[in-house]
Order: sequence, then C-alpha cells, then structure tokens
Amino acid sequence: MIPGKESFCSIRSQRTMFTSLNTLLIVVVSLISAASHLQAVDFENQILPVLQEHCIDCHGPDAAESDLRLDSLLTALRGGDSGEAAIVPGDSKRSDLIHRLTSDDAAHQMPPDGDRLPPAQVELFKAWIDDAELWQSAQAELAKQTIDHWSFQPLQRPRVPNGSDSQAHAVDAFLDAKLSAAGLSQSPTAPRRRLVRRAYQVLHGLPPTPQQVDAFVGDTRDNAWELLVDDLLASPRYGEAMATQWLDLVRFGETHGFETNRERPNAWYYRDWVIDAFNADQPYDDFVRQQIAGDALGADVATGFLVGGPYDLVKGADPLLRLTQRQDELADIVNTTGTAFLGLSLGCARCHNHKFDPVSQTDYYAMQAVFSGVNHAERALPLRDDARKQLEEIDRQIADARQHLSPFVAKDVSRPAVDAKGNVENLEPIDARFVRFTILATNQSQPCIDELEIFSGDQNVALASGGAIATSNGDFVHPLHKLEHINDGRFGNARSWIAAKAAGGWVQIELPKTHAIDRIQWARDSDGRYRDRLATEYRIEISIDGDAWTEVANGADRLPHGDSSATPYRYDFAHATEAEAEMGRQQLQRLEELNSLRESLLKTPTVYAGTFSQPAPTHRLNRGEIGSPREQVAPAAIRSLTDLSLASDTPEQQRRVAIANWIASADNPLTARVFVNRIWQFHFGTGIVDTPSDFGGNGTPPTHPELLDWLAAELIDSGWSTKHIHRLILTSKAWQQDSLPRDQGLAIDASSRLLWRFPPRRLSAEAIRDSILSVTGKLDLKQGGPGFSAFEIEPENVRHYFPKKDFGPADWRRMVYMTRVRQERDAVFGVFDCPDFNQVVPQRNRSTTPLQALNLLNSRFVLQQADFLVQRLESEASDPAAKVALGYQLCFSRLPDAEESAAALAFIEQSDWQQFARAILNANEFVFVP
Repeated sequence: MIPGKESFCSIRSQRTMFTSLNTLLIVVVSLISAASHLQAVDFENQILPVLQEHCIDCHGPDAAESDLRLDSLLTALRGGDSGEAAIVPGDSKRSDLIHRLTSDDAAHQMPPDGDRLPPAQVELFKAWIDDAELWQSAQAELAKQTIDHWSFQPLQRPRVPNGSDSQAHAVDAFLDAKLSAAGLSQSPTAPRRRLVRRAYQVLHGLPPTPQQVDAFVGDTRDNAWELLVDDLLASPRYGEAMATQWLDLVRFGETHGFETNRERPNAWYYRDWVIDAFNADQPYDDFVRQQIAGDALGADVATGFLVGGPYDLVKGADPLLRLTQRQDELADIVNTTGTAFLGLSLGCARCHNHKFDPVSQTDYYAMQAVFSGVNHAERALPLRDDARKQLEEIDRQIADARQHLSPFVAKDVSRPAVDAKGNVENLEPIDARFVRFTILATNQSQPCIDELEIFSGDQNVALASGGAIATSNGDFVHPLHKLEHINDGRFGNARSWIAAKAAGGWVQIELPKTHAIDRIQWARDSDGRYRDRLATEYRIEISIDGDAWTEVANGADRLPHGDSSATPYRYDFAHATEAEAEMGRQQLQRLEELNSLRESLLKTPTVYAGTFSQPAPTHRLNRGEIGSPREQVAPAAIRSLTDLSLASDTPEQQRRVAIANWIASADNPLTARVFVNRIWQFHFGTGIVDTPSDFGGNGTPPTHPELLDWLAAELIDSGWSTKHIHRLILTSKAWQQDSLPRDQGLAIDASSRLLWRFPPRRLSAEAIRDSILSVTGKLDLKQGGPGFSAFEIEPENVRHYFPKKDFGPADWRRMVYMTRVRQERDAVFGVFDCPDFNQVVPQRNRSTTPLQALNLLNSRFVLQQADFLVQRLESEASDPAAKVALGYQLCFSRLPDAEESAAALAFIEQSDWQQFARAILNANEFVFVP
C-alpha cells in the first residue's frame, strides 16, 4: 500500500457515505430491472419510481450513468463501499437498505435530504427483498463472476520466446523480446573487474578484496562466473544482505515505538532466524509458514514476524481507547501479512470494502479473526527434542540417586515444594491397577496437569499407547486442554488436561494390567512456561479393583508452595557405616550435579515472538469504529481468492496454520509472483512490478509479465529455492551486461526498465557503512547474537536516544546487527534513506542530499575510519604511489590510471593522507553499484 493510501480511502469513504448507498440502490435496481424473474413486485411501476425520485435526483443528472460505470451487481449484493449488507436476499431485517430507510439518525438515514419514504413504500421494499426465490438467478449470476486482474489469475508457466526452454537463456529470451520490440538490445558484458565488484556489492553488500578481484580476473575456466556465483551464495554474507531487505519489508524493530519507545532486548532472535533461513536456502513456502505459525512447526522464533511492528506500551484508562489500541495492533499484523506475502494492501479494507481490489470489509475482519489471538509479548522457547530426551534421562538418574539416598534422609525435613516444571513421588514398590490423582487446592483457577507418568522400574506404564485408559470426574472444556493429553506421552501446556473443578477434581489411570509401581511423576508444564493452575495440595491413591483405595502419596509432607527458605532435603550419614556413608556422599554429589544440569536444560531463551490465546469472537466494525460492531465474522482468507473458511471456535493456532498453508500454497496466485519480484528488485533496484507490495488494482502492471510468471513457476518447481532464482538471474547476460549509458537507450528507456543495460544505483546505508569498515580493515564479521547500539540511552520511563560520539570495536560489526530503534536513525548513515522501522518499507528511496556528503566527509565515524584507512595504506604499501594504488584497489576494485595517480599524489602533497582517505571514501565510485 502506498504511504497514506489507507487514510485517504477512509476520508473518501466518509465523504461519500450517502453517495455509496444511493449509488448502490441505483445499481441494484438498474441491474435487476432487466431480469425477467423479478415479477412478484411490480418493479417498473412500484420500486423504480421511488428510487428515481429519492435517489437519482440527489446526485444530479449525470450521476446515475457515472455510478453505473463504477459499480456492479457484485457490489450491490455485497453492500457497496461501506461493507454493509445493503441487500440480503430473503432477509430485509438484516439489509442495511431497510435500516437506512427506517433510521431516525440523520447521519445514516435515507434519503439524506427531503421527505422520508411513506411506510407503505418501505413495506414494499421489504417485500421485494424478502422474496428470496426472486433473487436466486441474480445470486447465481454473481457466483459466476470472475476477477480479471492479471495478478489474481492462476499461475501458469509461459513458453519461453523463440521456442527455447533452456533455463540458461530464458531470462534473456524474455528480456530480448521486449528490447527488440522497442528497437533496443542488451549492452556488452561488463569488464571483469566491474562485474566481480558488482557481484559482491549486490549479493554481500560489501566490496571484494583486491585478492578476490584478482582471483576472478585471472580465472580462465569456462565456468568461472558460475563458480563465483555459487561461492557468493554459499557465504553467510549473502543471508545478511537479503535479511536487510526483508527486515525493512516486515517493519522489524527492536524498540516498541510510541512515546516510551522501550527496548525489546530479545527481538534479535528473529533477525538471526531470517539471516539463517536465507543462508540455508530454506524453501520459501516454509519460510512463510513458519513466520505465521512457527510455534506449531518447531520454529518458535519465526513468529517474531507477527509482533515485529510498533506496540503502544502505555494503555489508555478508557476501555474504548484500549480496544482501539488493540484494533491498531491487529491491523498492523493483518496489513503486514498482506503486503509482505501477498502484495495486497489489506489494511485499506478496515473501514470499507477495498476501493481497488476484490477485498471486502468482511474479508479484512475474517483475516483479523485469524490473528486476533496474537499478543505482543516475550515467551520462553520450548525445549528442543534432544534436550527433552536428555531431561528424561536425567530425571531417571535423579530418581535413582534419591532411591539410593532414601535411607539417609533426615526424618524431620519436608520434601521440596511442588514445582510447576515437575514433581516426583517415590514409592516403595506396590501393586496397582488403578492410580487416582485428586487435587485439593491450587495456586490459581482450575488445576492443570501436563502428563501423569506411572513407572514400574524404568517403564512408564501409564501411556495410552500401551493400553492405559484415562478417566476423570470432570474436564474443563477448552480446545487445547483435553483428557486424552494426560497420558499421551507428549509434554507442554498445549498437551495438558484441566479439571473442571478448582478443588476436588481427579484424574485416574487404569493400567492395562497390575504392575508393581515405584514412582509417579507429574507437572503443570514441563516446558516451564506456565506456573498458574498448579496443584499445591493433593493426594494419590492406588487400587487393584477400582473399589478399595489406598493413599500412597500426598502433598502434606512438602514445603509450602513458594517457600524456598529451607533446604528441601537433608541427609544424615552419622549413623551409617563408613562404607555406607561414603556411598551416600557420592550419591549426594551425583544428585547435586544432576539437579544443576537439569536446571540449566530448563532455562530456554526468552524471545520477543508473541504469545497466543484463544480469542473472543470477531465482529465486523462499521466504518472501522470499535463502538459500531456488526455481525460476527469467522476466521477465513480472502473470498475472491479462495474458499478457505474456518469455524468460529477453531483453536487459535489452527487458524494461523490454515492461513499460512493457504498463503504458502503453490495454488495461491500471488505468493510466488510477489517474492520473485522482490528478488528481481534486490538485483536490479526495481522490480518487474515497481509497486512491490501492491499487486492489486492500484499497483502498476509488470513490465515483463511472462518473465514474472516464468520465474514464479521456477520458484515453485525448484522446491521454493530462493538461491535457484538468484542463480537464474545472475547467470543471465542481462545481469552481466555493462552499466554504461547509451544515447539510444536513454532516449527510449531512460530508467532502464527494459534492461538494455545494468541499472547503476547508490548503495544502501548499510552497504556504505559496511564497505567503509571493510576497506579500513576494521569490519567485525561476527554473526548473530545481541546487536550493538548507535545510541547512548537515557533509561528513564520514556527512553531518550542520543547519537554516539565515540566508536570502538563493538560498533564495527555489520549494520544489519545494529539495534533497530524506532523513530530514530543512525546519525551518520540514517540520511541515506534508512527507514524509521514504524511502517513496512518494500523499497527504499534513493535520494541525493547535501547531508549525505557532509556526513561522509565530516562525521566522527568517517574521520576515525579515514585514519584507519591511512594506517592500513602505510602498513601494506611501501611508497606514496603504491599507497595510492592500494587505496584505489581497496575502494574501487581497480588501479588508478596515470592521470588519477598523479592527481592524487599532488592532492596529498597539498593536504595530507587523511584528506585523501576522506576523498575516496566519499567518491561516487565508492558508494555506487557499477
């Protein structure tokens, strides 16, 4: 969506409130009047005159003809721009037309001016709408309507021009066909030094070293270029460069924004996940799915995408304001999902039907219902499978150590307090067929049990897979928490059971046969993420026949919940023999080591990736106003593109999984097209569609539609491989051609959209900064982890960020690892069109301003780096001419010619080496992709 378009649409909708509904009536009656099947009401003589008198006249003599050209039966039955159901065939009570005709509210009533319709005429309209049979043909005709916009058409692989199906030449074949039609042709291949410099700058955002340039220039192998491309794509620098573009696109920031602008110290995990995904060439369909529903797919960090946007930490005291703030949070998620993956400005449908695309207001709120359980927050990552298996083994060893230590337990010491992450009840071996766990009290609400494990030796005999049967005296009804989870062998909150009663609820396991049991283990949440609903008082009973019960354990001998002041166990070796005491001490040491290891395993990272809860019902909001709810809307995708629809009570996670699968489907006409266009933009500065996040009616058409679809088909057929598309583009003649201007090309295609040359462009802010650090020898290529800050922070309630004035090694990492502070820009490189991270940025501007030159000449950072460049020249070159030559090689990937060398030496003679370093770091040749 173009900046400001959403607010523009909203204003336009308000200004045309009456026009939209009046137009809707005109359109409906004009289209329906031609349908012979509407005979129950005398339309020509009873309905049409009323509409002409009260609606057409209010627009002027030309309004009807103009409005008919703009609207259709589709908008009539949907309800026009407002999103209201103006006509619900067979149900006048739900039809907004009748509400408007009978309303006493001057802001909503119709006609807007003049006398109200007499009751008899209103009743006539009701009868016309209520006769559902009369509307069937119109509805059938509506169902047949199709969308003819190019981007919504099913994706099909076009035939390569000139009958060639060779991948190696397909890109050029499509481009050459357009060039030939325009009377143009591609430029010759760029010189090798320029080509290798371009490759490093585009794919890595860094200049090549002189050694890398010389290696490629001297490589005489026929496939030298292809080998270089493979090396560049295999480097971790590639993922860092790709991630810079993606993080802009998804409005990723590491502070909340708004007035407090507090830090998100654990948001960087998502940034690293993006970098790693690109470097690993993660299939793009998985890349999409995991960002929407990674918590269900083993990629919890990826849902940082959902909550990557700004968040108003200060909630209003007014309940209506808080609801509005929540609506804004959800709007950010819906709109970012639409623009990033689908290239559609879904946010424009928040207040009314989309003005340009087949997205209704109902569609918008159906998408909101999908994400309405997403909350801005940090959450602990779940245990990895390998860690869980290790934990199970440690728990077995802990139980064994305690068993060996049981003779030495002091009699006057209680057991430890109950722990939400896990509890062990050690028993003297006893035969049992039934085991019942009764909860007498909790720390909060109805009790929850993650998994009830019953051991006979090392075997968990309680598993349902082994034939054990679970029953209870009442289950809390919830889509996640079910009785079947109590003994399914799976752990975590999402696989747990909740009792219906806060006290007195029990769960029982019937074993498939009688076993001698010696240990029972239970937890509230083995992952350690939740600590509420914990059983603090309980008893455990066993039975052979299910009638006679024996209590074998309870919580009476445990320390009070939350009491950590006392040592839970004390072991007394005074009355044992020396050999027994030594054995006991060894077991105690072993126990302490195992407990320490267990604690370290349970400490999983906390990431800013959102939390999820089952949402309340979602309602469509009239004109987007929180105080004007309309009908309930079930979670669904965009109806014009798919029939995907879910039940209103679908569990929260399943909603996101379903929408993720639809977006990432090969059948979705938008996803692959949008992404290959972004890759094209990454290489050439502008996409085949130059509105990369708007593939809708308000976007621009593709310059090469067949090429776009061919690349999209290639993406899918390659297993959604991003690197495959890169290779196709990089190995084309178009990418390798020279960038020098030609008069004919400039006259016909000045912006080089037809690619008669490689379009030169200025480097991004990140690439300029990283390139400076690279040529001075100070760039730290450390990967991942917490970022570095460009600011000194005043840690008050409202954060204040002041640009750093001094820089050290900690500040010399790649700029992708610089903490993204919303509403602030790096003092030096922010002027090179850096976003403020508050909104999605699908394509940065490329401006030229005096401040850019001033910062590159005079900022403290650049002055410091210029000194480092001088030091490098002095240490690596022996005489002035060699120093100049090395400076050119480092900064421009070439040697100076004789005139340049002489001029440089003369300049240095008049000034000094530091001024020479500043000059070459500020040169156009340094900051441009050639």
